[in-house]
Order: sequence, then structure tokens, then C-alpha cells
Amino acid sequence: MAQKNSKYSKLKRGIRRRTLFFLSLALMANAFAWFIYSNKVSNSITASVKSWRITFAQDGTDLENNVTFDVSSIYPGMTNYVDTVDISNSGEMAANIRYEIKSVKVFDDTYTSSNYTSAQMESILRNNYPFTITFAVDHPTIGVSGTAHFSMTVSWPYESGNDELDTLWGKRSYTFQTNNPGVDEIEINVKITATQD
Repeated sequence: MAQKNSKYSKLKRGIRRRTLFFLSLALMANAFAWFIYSNKVSNSITASVKSWRITFAQDGTDLENNVTFDVSSIYPGMTNYVDTVDISNSGEMAANIRYEIKSVKVFDDTYTSSNYTSAQMESILRNNYPFTITFAVDHPTIGVSGTAHFSMTVSWPYESGNDELDTLWGKRSYTFQTNNPGVDEIEINVKITATQD
């Protein structure tokens, strides 16, 4: 029994020594970490923020980024209809100009972004009628102090190449005007955005 107690005492002393050793090691590591952490670090950081100012104007009126184009009357042989939004960059960074068609109404035909993508609506306007409606940005990237123009063009030549469609849509235009006096035949809502690189 005395031998068991002696072994037990030795074991206890060994555990205590190891415990004290690891405890003192942990204390030294924490003291070293605190010493390094508490050293004063000084740094001088200067940052400048570049200004961002892009403005949209239609017929001299400032706009948000949503633009509505209205065309009161269309017919075969009409003079091309062009409506333009002026875009100015008075900030300190270049801007990329993008557009997204949100909704289209041609006579009684309506297309919206809930049913069609912007690309699909643009394709419909370019290909599904005897007249064509196109969009263009003359400078997709505007430099500092630069300007760009976003334009919508409606073109319906007298001879579009398909007399039946010209006649059909010419009659639809006349009927729409007769039944809806004062209502625009075409309404297109476009969202124009300026983004940084």
C-alpha cells in the first residue's frame, strides 16, 4: 500500500510540474503578445474620393435615368423621327453608358420587362414592323468633362420593301389616331445608367 502511495505521489508531482511548466509558458507567451500589441503603431493614411456626377437632359430638361420617348404619329414615307438625351460627365471619373428598355407600346401592342427582356423588345422594334425603331449611344464611355448622346430613331421609308405590311400598318396607324385622338402612337420607356469601370 505504501508503495502505491509513493507511486501516486510521484505521479502527482510530475503532473504538477508539467502543469506549472505549461502555465508559465502560456503566461510568457501572453505577456509577449501583450507587449507586442501594446507597442504604439503610427501610420498616416490619406485617401481622396473622386467625385461622380453624371447628368441626363432631354430638350433642356434635367431627367433622372428613366426616359420616356413619345411619338404622336407615324406613317409610310415620314421624315425620320429622332429624339435625343444629352449625357454630361462633370465628375472626375470616366463613365460607361448602358440602357435597358423597360416597356414599349406601339398602338395597342404592349411589351414590358415582366414578359420580355430588353434585347427581345429591341429586336421586336427592329424586326416586327415595316418601320424600325433603333437606339444608339454615340459614346458608350464618357471621359471626364465629356458628353454623349443617347438617341431613339423611328424610320418608315415610303417603300419599305413590303407593300402589304406598309398598307396594314398604315391603316392601323390611321385607325388608332381616329379612335384615340391626342394619344401617342408609340411610347417607349428606357432606363439609362452610367457606371464606373
